[in-house]
Order: sequence, then C-alpha cells, then structure tokens
Amino acid sequence: MFGVRAPIRRYGSACLRTRACDADPAAPETRELARRLWRVLDTQDGVGLAAPQLGADRRVIVISEPVAGGARRRVTLINPVVRRTFGPAVPFAEGCLSFPGLYVRVMRPQGVEVEFDDPEQPAGRRTLRDQGLLARVVQHEIDHLEGVLFIDHLSPLQRLLLAPRLLLIAIRGWLGR
Repeated sequence: MFGVRAPIRRYGSACLRTRACDADPAAPETRELARRLWRVLDTQDGVGLAAPQLGADRRVIVISEPVAGGARRRVTLINPVVRRTFGPAVPFAEGCLSFPGLYVRVMRPQGVEVEFDDPEQPAGRRTLRDQGLLARVVQHEIDHLEGVLFIDHLSPLQRLLLAPRLLLIAIRGWLGR
C-alpha cells in the first residue's frame, strides 16, 4: 500500500522532501491509508499527520482539531489544494511529529481556504475555510505533501542555530530511536 511502514519518519528521511502524488479518493487503498494515518495519530501527542510522514507518497492528511470541552473534530483531506490564504502572517510555536521535541516560532498567514476530496463524499470536492488553529495545521500538513518542512519557514540563521538539534533528530531517526 504505497510503501507505508511504521513508525513516523523523522527529519532526514528522503520521503519528507518528496512531493506526494494525488490519491484516488474512492480507492480502497486510499481509505486504508487514511485509517492507518488515524491509527498512528491517535497514539501520538499531535494534531495532524500527512501520508509522507509514514513513507506514503500520496496526498492524504488527517487532523484532530481540538474543540470546546476537550473534544476533537476529525478531519480527513485527500488531494488538498490551497486556493488562497488571507489575513496577516502570525507567529505560532509549531511542532512536528517528524521532529520530536522541537518547537519553533513560524510565521504563516492567519487564514486559509482549501479545496479537497472528502473520503465520505468521493463524488465531489469540498472547501474548508478557517482562520484559527485548524488553518495553521492545514498549512503545516499541506507543506508535508509538497516536501516542505516547517523549518523551511525559518531564516538561515535560525536554521543554523538549530543545526545540532536537527542532526540529533536525524541520527535518532536513522537508528530507529
């Protein structure tokens, strides 16, 4: 199934730098990939996961959005495309399951409008528009589908200062720790 294997790929893995291919929203293997993403995300302390983080080269992401009362809203996006961003660029301390323990301040547009296929409605495209935490997570996860990492939004100096930590993350990933 699209070369998927556990665990979450860490910084340094080539699959995190490769642009993912479109997925067939009606295909059984796409549904299985989405289920696998949910199974993995449900075991992690994260809010989003993209297929490339599991080594799959398909455009599928899952997001577990925190909502009122400690509940979570589950969102699955297949073949998401950013139609537009809006609002000012705002800072936020982002983390990533492919970079355990690393949180850095990233500037992103406040809002996003995304068109995507919904696995529950494979006949048509849907639109998601948000300007809160969901907008931030959607942008982060779509970056994964493009082979872009959150550290790519940092200045060269910031990345240089993080180099020792990034190397340690990569080494631990290569060693399977």
